[in-house]
Amino acid sequence: MLCDNCDECCRYIAMEIDKPKNEEDYDNIIWFLLHKNVHVYINFDNEWLVEFATPCKMLDLKTKLCKIYDNRPKLCRAYKQADCVRHNHEEAEKISFNSAEEFKAYWQELKKKKLKRKKARKNS
Repeated sequence: MLCDNCDECCRYIAMEIDKPKNEEDYDNIIWFLLHKNVHVYINFDNEWLVEFATPCKMLDLKTKLCKIYDNRPKLCRAYKQADCVRHNHEEAEKISFNSAEEFKAYWQELKKKKLKRKKARKNS
């Protein structure tokens, strides 16, 4: 069975967030990244997500089994094994930010590129 001895999908939650468009959005992402066990990433569908590395309370850490498997939430039931980080053998993240510094560097580079494009359009 694919899930044998695997509990990775039960050790985090990830929620989609809006793509940052302004300084307030930028500041919100910095705030996320200043917290322990939190990271932000862009997936291959260009969706922005914030991930909290925290195990489910119903995960038995010794057996790696769900304590409420027969009554687990619909979200767990709907999880596709094809999306499994461990068994999919594909990167889940196009770009990942594990610290505020990483995101600040990305944001600064993005702003430079936008400014360069703006100048190029102005000069043409």
